[in-house]
Amino acid sequence: MPAGEKRGHFSALRLISQGQGVIIIRMEENRKNDTAKRYSAYGISKTNVLLWAAGLFIAAAVAARIVYYSSPVRKPENVSSFLVTVIFLVLPCICSLAFAVKLIVFGEKRLYKTAKPVLFYAVYLAARAIALYVSGDKRIGSAFFATVLVLAYFALAIIYRLTVSTGGRKRSITPRRIVCICCFQLALAGQIVFEVLPMIRSTGSAAPFQSEAAIALDILAVLAVLAGVKKTTSDRPLPQCGDRSDGRRVRSLDPMNGVAVYIMPDRGASCNLFKDSFDCAAADAYIREKREEGLLHFGYTHLLLAAYARTVAKLPSVNRFISGQRIYSRDDELEISMVIKKDMTLEGSETIITIYLDPHDTAYTVYEKFNREVEKAKATEELDSGFDKLAGALNIIPGVFMKFTVWVLKTLDYFGHLPRFLTKLSPFHGSMFVTSMGSLGIPPVFHHLYNFGNIPVFLAFGMKRRENELAADGTVVQKRYIDFTVNTDERICDGFYFASAFKYFKRCMTDPHRLDTPPEEVNHDAE
Repeated sequence: MPAGEKRGHFSALRLISQGQGVIIIRMEENRKNDTAKRYSAYGISKTNVLLWAAGLFIAAAVAARIVYYSSPVRKPENVSSFLVTVIFLVLPCICSLAFAVKLIVFGEKRLYKTAKPVLFYAVYLAARAIALYVSGDKRIGSAFFATVLVLAYFALAIIYRLTVSTGGRKRSITPRRIVCICCFQLALAGQIVFEVLPMIRSTGSAAPFQSEAAIALDILAVLAVLAGVKKTTSDRPLPQCGDRSDGRRVRSLDPMNGVAVYIMPDRGASCNLFKDSFDCAAADAYIREKREEGLLHFGYTHLLLAAYARTVAKLPSVNRFISGQRIYSRDDELEISMVIKKDMTLEGSETIITIYLDPHDTAYTVYEKFNREVEKAKATEELDSGFDKLAGALNIIPGVFMKFTVWVLKTLDYFGHLPRFLTKLSPFHGSMFVTSMGSLGIPPVFHHLYNFGNIPVFLAFGMKRRENELAADGTVVQKRYIDFTVNTDERICDGFYFASAFKYFKRCMTDPHRLDTPPEEVNHDAE
């Protein structure tokens, strides 16, 4: 190849490589921008006038419905059955009030919680349309029209759910979704016209007017909400339908993970036992160093909790749990339960405390959080945590009803409807349960997992033991070790992931100075 052609060839390659570099840089910038704006959701602030206007519409609708169904002028909806009349009155009132309450409480960050009342309200409207047709009411003169109404009600409920539940979607709220919202609003407006026309044509009693006005007011409330919502964006998945109050559902897992939770429905049948030990020379020196700095009573419990928080920062999937045959992630919240005793005697009282940690925590912040919870529990003469009070209240229930009460709690927990304040009080709901056998002077036990609740990891560590080992130069040296055992729910992640997590946990225990500073990077769990 001639020299001129070579120079031209190399110049062309240089330009191509530079162009590719520019493209790569732009792709990286676009990826970062997409990551920053990937998750979007709707919410309505409590300071928004439209939220309170929706509440007033619902209150007026409930009042109109009560007046209508208690009117002696005519049979409501031409239905003679008292039971059906009660259902037609109670169901829509409950749905309307539930919508208002959820809107006020969760509207700003969890607007998707209002989707379920809207669905049940669609069931009521569908039943009402069928009842009107069966009774021969002139407002619905044909089976075709009744069928169209029933399908329209459920279609609107589905569209509303898709509109308010977008937090976990990879894509942002697209123009297509905005078009769906506009169509939804137009459909609701058409429904209002359908309900208002009979009021205009009505020349008899006021009962039909009150019936149609109640439905129109409910629809106006939904329109007010949709008119007042604002979009929020985040680089992490936002709450959406299917999430729990204590965890976010993980939806991007392999199909095998979804099948395994049905093949092994209980934690007791899906647990793996693991035992290991670590050289405590570095940990002992680190503990002495912290005590000299003024962290009184700093010990292995503080170090162990800090090491596990750092492990979750690097390998977040160990912070998942199973509930209702679904896999959830706690993301950046660690709830660790522990048993403490006031006195190390046979008669000493004991209780269970919960420590809330964050993957960004250092050994110092773990020390403060742990000591705060211990001091709070020991503030009274007898150890008395929130769980003790809850257990005392449950203990009042007669034995014949106690089993039914526990079944109700399990059922609510299965479907994710157990109130958050109960899961916070429960030591069986959390990231990990820790017990110290070292303070008792015995090796660690292999503790079982609880089928009640959702704790996926139970960790126990024992007392120090000495072991003679042969050094490289042929001499015998004595080392000190601490054994620990782990019982894990194998369904939350695979064995390789668990192995990597506990290897890293062990490295943190043998090199604890890395826990003095926050982690350089906190990894997030899968979507």
